[in-house]
Amino acid sequence: MGYKKILIVEDEPSTLNNLKTLLEFEGYAVDTAPDLATARRKLSKHLYPLVLLDLFLPDGNGLELLPIIDKKRTKVVILTAHGDVSTAVKAVRDGAFDFLEKPITARDLLKVLERALSELGEEQEDKPDLLNTLIGNSPVVTELRKKISEIAREDKNVLIRGEDGVGKTFIAEMIHHLSPRSSYPLVKVVVRGKEEFQLEKELFGSRIPGKEYSGAFERAGGGTVLLIGVEYLPKGIQKKLVEVLENRKFVPLGDNREVFFNSRIISTTSKNLYEMVQAGEFDENLLIKLDEIELEIPPLRERKEDILPLLEYFINQFAQERGFEKPILSEEVLDFLVNYDFPGNVRELKNLAERLVVVYHGKVVNIADLNLGTTLKKDELFNIKNWREAKKKFEKEFLKRKLIETGGDVKKVAKMINLDISNVYRKIKEYGLEDYLKMGR
Repeated sequence: MGYKKILIVEDEPSTLNNLKTLLEFEGYAVDTAPDLATARRKLSKHLYPLVLLDLFLPDGNGLELLPIIDKKRTKVVILTAHGDVSTAVKAVRDGAFDFLEKPITARDLLKVLERALSELGEEQEDKPDLLNTLIGNSPVVTELRKKISEIAREDKNVLIRGEDGVGKTFIAEMIHHLSPRSSYPLVKVVVRGKEEFQLEKELFGSRIPGKEYSGAFERAGGGTVLLIGVEYLPKGIQKKLVEVLENRKFVPLGDNREVFFNSRIISTTSKNLYEMVQAGEFDENLLIKLDEIELEIPPLRERKEDILPLLEYFINQFAQERGFEKPILSEEVLDFLVNYDFPGNVRELKNLAERLVVVYHGKVVNIADLNLGTTLKKDELFNIKNWREAKKKFEKEFLKRKLIETGGDVKKVAKMINLDISNVYRKIKEYGLEDYLKMGR
């Protein structure tokens, strides 16, 4: 079923209030307009999947709105008085979905609106090109494509689980762009590393003089708020989010005015939130509200059939972007990579592809050129008798792994390992890890 947001254009206050009350009770997000001017203004700013349109308004005929409504994305249901059926029939010929003759019954209205939403959903289903950007040949990816398509059509909050680097944000973006909310904004909020006040301002906005800010929930409108790393939400924000999701309203910092909230929430996590609930680290009520649909993305080591197709895709992408020849990968390298575990998952594979294009474009790549940190084996480490040498070897491999995981982003590495950024740069130079720095620095 499509996203249940509707604009009611009706000038009679009692009729307008009755319709609004009925539809809100049925789970619709209802907006209203008592005249043509208000309706025009709202239609110019927002996309409504449904419009309930009275014909006779104080400043003109409701049919004047039909030319400015995109019939492919909005279904219009006409409300007409007895004796004006011929006009309503003409409106249907001009693109309206259907009409209802006053006085209307709740049963008839809901039936027409559900039919309109169903038809709208069918028209928006066919977006195969976007699903094809999910690269891979494994049964896991085949099943993921099917699940993503189904989840996108559902208007429910989604929790995406998976290890770091598996592509949770990419999948979340795909769900939004395949959904009926795709014409509304997708607003991303990275939760980790932010103080409670900063995060509250970023989510709910601020009306504090000198610190005015439009928050993610307000900017998303009828779209999607993506919470990246939801496990890092401070407990105070967790409690406020529970209230927001229950009441569908929030209050910006420094304000007493309630703002209506009608966005979908997609959250990503690399932790087990149910274990965090048991440990008292995550609000159980919030988890229930965020996890209306759960999707788990398996790590790359569990779908090794996808490694080479992904590698080829990324190499082609980076070579085209930079105007470089593609590197030449030997059979030995390909055999090695398809059996490598990729601790950093798809992110690590993507970073490897970029480095190979930049450093080895047009050249043959050998296994030693991969520099995937596989040379330091456990037996070799424990055979080192000198403490300082062992410490140095571990430091080098540890720092190399963190650079791979973050795509060579030194700021992220410094924050991740709690080390001053100048010291990180010094260690990179000391251990000769410059090739792992973020491409294009």
